[in-house]
Amino acid sequence: MESTSSLGLFGIIREAFKNISKNRKLVISILLLVFLISCQTDFAEKYLLAPFAKDLSSQFEKYPNMIQDIANGMDLRFYAAAIDDVREMLLVKISIWVITSIISIVYLVAVISSSSEAYTAKLLGPKDIFLKLRKSWKRPLVTNFCMIFLTLGIVFFYFIVITIAAIFASNTYALVFLGVVTLTTPICYFYLGALWKLSLIVSVLEEGSSGLKAVGRAAELIKGKRVQASLLMVLFAIAYGLVAMMTRFLTSYNRGLASELAFTIPLKNLCFCLMKLFMLVAFTVFYHERKTSQDEQKEEGNRFYLPIASGDEV
Repeated sequence: MESTSSLGLFGIIREAFKNISKNRKLVISILLLVFLISCQTDFAEKYLLAPFAKDLSSQFEKYPNMIQDIANGMDLRFYAAAIDDVREMLLVKISIWVITSIISIVYLVAVISSSSEAYTAKLLGPKDIFLKLRKSWKRPLVTNFCMIFLTLGIVFFYFIVITIAAIFASNTYALVFLGVVTLTTPICYFYLGALWKLSLIVSVLEEGSSGLKAVGRAAELIKGKRVQASLLMVLFAIAYGLVAMMTRFLTSYNRGLASELAFTIPLKNLCFCLMKLFMLVAFTVFYHERKTSQDEQKEEGNRFYLPIASGDEV
């Protein structure tokens, strides 16, 4: 049964704007810090990878059959320069990925903690954020890995089902079944995205909740409002798509490295940081609304329960 909530979809969005406005000093500080670090990592990646990419491109032009020769087990010393370039590029990519992951965890915990306290009419300072980060950074990390494996499992399940249905595609019932599975794919995608975000919020805000326990708690909270949570993810997916299209256009328009570093990268990072900020705040508001609604339902249920003492039995 669909439970009632005091805020609808647009009510959650409106409350998210109020939350950010109420907590704007801390939010702007966090946003600015993450934005600057993100820009610096992108700048570093461009500068560090450019010479290796250029040298590797020249190696491919010089030896067009290089990949086939390596695959066939030829003497690797002949392609030592190209292999070194690939090794250095991988090292840079892994280093950037580690830094980006750390930034994402810090941003996640800081935004969720500050917006949660602002929702309950409390404001956190930088010291409070640091203490919360030190206490809870491991929990969303564990939950993230659980959701990755869960998502991979669902993707594998869909792949098997679609493959089996495609084999029997000549059968009318198989075609209908394949159509139904295909139609449910985006529904599952957006629901899974909403569950993922809510699981991360549960991991940050509830002590002892991480991994499958956080996912189970998020599934319990989202029950009755699956459509609302999924529509929230649809709105953010559209916004992310528009930002990605704008970034792609700017990248194709500003082909020079200087214009990309000066304009495209900062604008792209600013848009994505703002989008992630608003999404985390909106789902934090959704978390509190669902938690409050379920707590009220439990209290109403307890009012009709009158325990009978064993000594009063006749």
